[in-house]
Amino acid sequence: MDKINEFRDKLRLKNIKGLALDIDETLADSNYAWFESMFKFHAPEDMDIENVMKEYKFVEKVPGWDTKEAFDHMEMLMHSEEFNETVPLIENSNHIIDRIDKIIPILVYLTARPQTVMGATKRWLQKHSFPEAELITRSADIKAGESDLIDRNKWKAEILVNLYPYIQGIIDDNKTLTHELHKLDYQGTLYLYGTDSEEFGNYKHVVICPTWSSVLDKIKS
Repeated sequence: MDKINEFRDKLRLKNIKGLALDIDETLADSNYAWFESMFKFHAPEDMDIENVMKEYKFVEKVPGWDTKEAFDHMEMLMHSEEFNETVPLIENSNHIIDRIDKIIPILVYLTARPQTVMGATKRWLQKHSFPEAELITRSADIKAGESDLIDRNKWKAEILVNLYPYIQGIIDDNKTLTHELHKLDYQGTLYLYGTDSEEFGNYKHVVICPTWSSVLDKIKS
């Protein structure tokens, strides 16, 4: 946590406040990129990418992709600079973030991507003209599988609590993060992107944002 504490101290000394941003499935259409790459590795019979994504949601759940060879391929993709640098953009996320940054500055990208692809991630952000900001990647001791989702979001929640009130909130798509922040009595705001579910209506820290336009509207208000 040394890097986190140093970043907090820097913000405190300059008295700067702003927002954090998630990357995958918030700015980047990562899930589609994963499924597309796995289709090249081994395509399920008589199914297209959209149907497989809808039925199984996670690549680890797809029959034929639960082998050692498939997991080795996934591990390679996770640490591949080429793969992470070429993930497609979620349409208009960069343009709307540019507008949000003028209202409240984007100060940090907080991502579960491993440190091995930090360079590729920085280049991806630059390529799509996202604001320059700190980049915090997943700690090496936090695993990345679908079964480790709680650990990853606990790690992220603890960082957000540590950085508050200088980092006043985050824009993120992950519903599990809402529960982890709730457990820690988070005082900031989670702009939960990509859902219109009222499941989190009683969570004081959650603002539901089905689209990027609604994220902008909520922040403006």
